Amino acid sequence: MSGASRPEDREPMKFGVILPNLGGLANPPTLTRLTVRAEELGFDGAFVSDHLVLPTTPGSRYPYRSDGAFPLRPDEKILEPVTTLAYLSAVTSRISLGFSVLVLPYRHAVLNAKMLSTLDVYSGGRLIVGVGVGWMKEEFDVLDSDYENRGQVTDEHIRLLQSLWRRDEPDFAGNYYRFSGMTMYPKPAQRPYPPIWTGGITRRAMRRAAHLSDGWHGVRLAPGEIKEIGKQLEELLAETGREEVNFDVSLRTGMDLTNSPLPQNRLPMRGSPEQVAEDARAYRDAGLTYLVIEPRARDESEFISQMERFAGEVKPGV
Repeated sequence: MSGASRPEDREPMKFGVILPNLGGLANPPTLTRLTVRAEELGFDGAFVSDHLVLPTTPGSRYPYRSDGAFPLRPDEKILEPVTTLAYLSAVTSRISLGFSVLVLPYRHAVLNAKMLSTLDVYSGGRLIVGVGVGWMKEEFDVLDSDYENRGQVTDEHIRLLQSLWRRDEPDFAGNYYRFSGMTMYPKPAQRPYPPIWTGGITRRAMRRAAHLSDGWHGVRLAPGEIKEIGKQLEELLAETGREEVNFDVSLRTGMDLTNSPLPQNRLPMRGSPEQVAEDARAYRDAGLTYLVIEPRARDESEFISQMERFAGEVKPGV
């Protein structure tokens, strides 16, 4: 999107899929088969989530469920996202690879810049850097990361990434990071750098997206909410003089294709192919440019079936 564009001028909405690098399906053979199949089906992107360790007795409230309970048990598998995408870049050739999202304060900005630029080089310029500030305090504590100031740390982290990726001789001085008198090569394959998406629905998070990012990334919101967020982003982009930039409005949302239509009080992207296609059109008309589905599946075959049905029965109707 750009602040000045009309719906008929926008490029077609893109579609991605969330890969299960957390939980019961988090094993290399399964993720490989799912990613290869997603590429064969014409999905634009494949995305992974970010957690490193889990508390045995969680105290932090999970912000994406009404009961606040995190959906993973402490003993369930988590495959680290950067190394996972590095592996998957070697078994694919076209599909974009991204994070939904990488928690920047967990990692040092210089090391992150090197790892992500290397990943973009290996993948041939297919990386999408979705980033966030994080929410699980226990994880921050064990990593000696700054939970209270994570928003400010994230802002500086983004700025330093951009400086290291764009400049031959970066010079950066902030409250949390300093860098001068050194260089970093190779630069990412994408120039000036891979697209950076940031999330969050607070005013500060929206401002971070408009000021520092190439896109906004949300989680489980309805089309009406996306429309309102799009208006706020357009206003903020105009304030910063960036209203003409290419700016993605993306959303991660669960999807469950059923054989029969569901009642009217269903959640978006749950129901028959016709109902889900109607939802996707509503998201597109609300200004969404990139829809990332998270199939509801108990095993690998059901996951693949959901992707195949979306590609064959839903996408043609959007």
